Amino acid sequence: MRRVAQDSSAMAMSSVHLEGGPSGLSGSVDLTDLTEVIFSDEKIKIRYGNGYEHFECTQAPLRPAGGGAESELMTFRWVGRTKIAE
Repeated sequence: MRRVAQDSSAMAMSSVHLEGGPSGLSGSVDLTDLTEVIFSDEKIKIRYGNGYEHFECTQAPLRPAGGGAESELMTFRWVGRTKIAE
């Protein structure tokens, strides 16, 4: 798997909630199960079939008062697809 992060906090992200896009990439998704993921805190680009599916962050995980653990997965909404040039 190719994982490229633009900052260190993104490297800790393994599971996210995806909205829209292909049915195989919707709902709760474990990024470590995917072949190629390029991401930052605001965007995720996932190789899927013969292209890349693009998602943007719509909701960061909620952090309860008192510094406890995060309570929800980050949510990303599908914004488009690009094909891989042949």
